[in-house]
Parts: sequence; structure tokens; C-alpha cells
Amino acid sequence: MNWKRIRFIVLLTMIVLLAVSLFVPALKIPYRACMVYHKLSEKAFIVLNPAPEIDYPATGEFDSSRMKEGERRAERIPVLMYHYLIPKKENKEPGNISILNLEVFEENMRYLHEQGYYTATLEELERFVHGGMALPEKTVVLTFDDGYENNYTYAYPILKEYNFHAALFMIAGRIQEEDGKPIKTHTSYLTQQQIDASRDVFEYHSHTYDLHYLKDLYCGRKLSAASDGKLLKEDIPLAKAAGLDTPYFAYPYGEFNYRTLYYLKKENYRMAFTVNRGFAKPGDDPMKLQRLNVTSTTDFPYLLETGQQRESIPPGVDS
Repeated sequence: MNWKRIRFIVLLTMIVLLAVSLFVPALKIPYRACMVYHKLSEKAFIVLNPAPEIDYPATGEFDSSRMKEGERRAERIPVLMYHYLIPKKENKEPGNISILNLEVFEENMRYLHEQGYYTATLEELERFVHGGMALPEKTVVLTFDDGYENNYTYAYPILKEYNFHAALFMIAGRIQEEDGKPIKTHTSYLTQQQIDASRDVFEYHSHTYDLHYLKDLYCGRKLSAASDGKLLKEDIPLAKAAGLDTPYFAYPYGEFNYRTLYYLKKENYRMAFTVNRGFAKPGDDPMKLQRLNVTSTTDFPYLLETGQQRESIPPGVDS
């Protein structure tokens, strides 16, 4: 008896049955069996699609042009993450960690300015991660996700006042044709005119064209639509055609898998950001960089120093 052939036929039969059952709800396959099939299909994809080599730009000579004489070099850099800004009196969702009171953002930026922080570009961060550039010890990277119009109406003038630089990850398909109402709604996004008018402060990168939503991907699990390789493959050219032809990317909801990485690398993306908490350091995987989310109650100096969340103590309250 040819046991190898028998095992192969049995395994193949199981895979076929599992595949068919995914498309026949009446079969109601167990979750564990579904996950087995999913893992097998993922392993098959990895074997058949080895990760593309990324063509990183040559670092050349070590760049220390951002350093002043006697200044200490950064060993790690906090990449700060912001989303939606609104005045405190109009914040109807104080528990939503993606909504930041405008007054807190103003305090954050004032603190960075008074403490002498340098706001690096993503290109500088990329070179820092690859060990080709020195940045001052007091360096941060400011990032905004989604592309809300209030990033222009509220954040832009504050950043411009302090001569700060920031990166904004746009959902390209939501760019508006006309100005909306940034104070009243979460559906008000930047217009192309606002994008063009704010390039002296913001650099614009991709948060997909239209994959910032959750969908059932497998086994009843709701995950970021960008984790669906087929959808991402179709989405990337749309984002580039909309003006986000860039090597930098932020994962919707911070979620990614091998397929996500494969299609991004295939399209020459060189650096991508999660929502996992931590600093960016030389030697980090540039496609899995960590960030620090800032909320309305964040102890900002403590976050910059430790990378940990701790609620700030209101003025006049003893610790």
C-alpha cells in the first residue's frame, strides 16, 4: 500500500470539503475546522508567494545634519498618533479615544515647542530606522489618521505657528469636493484644495483608498478589509491614482497579515505603521512600526518618556 499517496488524497479531500463548506452555510462547519482550513490556505499562499524584496534607497554616508554640536542622539523616537480634533465643549463622545479635545492638542504642541522637540519627516524616520541618520534626542514624529477636515481647520494653524511638521494618512476615497462641517460630523473629510494648501506642514500618505471598514473575512471573524489581499490589491492603484502615490502606509485599525505585507511590498511600499504601542528604533521592521496614541486624558510628558499611558493629573490636584 502507498501510504504517502493515501495521506495526500485524504488531506486533499479534507481541504476540498472544508473549502466547499465555507460556501455552503447549511453545513455549519465547526470553527476549529474552519481555522484549520484558513491556516492551510495561508501557508500555501506564503509558499507560493515569497515576500518581494523592497528596494530601499541607499543610505550613503551617515547623515548627522540634523544634529547640533554637543547634542545627544535619539535612541528611539515616539511616533504620536492623532485622529479627530474638536473643542472640549462640543465633544459628545469623551470616552472615544480617537477623539481629542482641541485644548489638549494645543497643550501637547505647546509642550513640544517649549521643550525644544524636533518634528521629523517620514523620510528622516525611515533613514533613522535603517541606521543611516542621526536625529536629536528630543525628536517626535506627528501622525494623523483618516484625513478629517478638522485636521486642517484646527491642527494646521497650530502646527504652522510652531513650524512643526506632520504626516497625514488619508482615506483617499473620502476626499471631499467641497468644505464640510468639521465641528459637527465625523463624515467631514479634507478637500483637495485644503490638502494642497497645507503641504507646507503636512505630508500626505495612504490609509487605503476605501478599505477603512470591518468585514467578515473568515470563520465569522470581523477584521480590517485591508487584510483581504484581493481587496487590497485592487485598492492600491486607486489610492495612487487619487494622488497618494507614496511609499508610506498606515494600516486601517492597525491590522495586517502576510497578504497585506506581500501586496504592499509588491507595490513598493517601504514603511508602514500599526497602532501597537511603542517607540520606533533602529533595526525595527519598517513595515511594522509602532506608535503612541494620544487621548484627552494622556499624561503627555510621561507618554513621551516611557511610551506608557497614564492619565494626567488636573492642575491643583495633588498626586
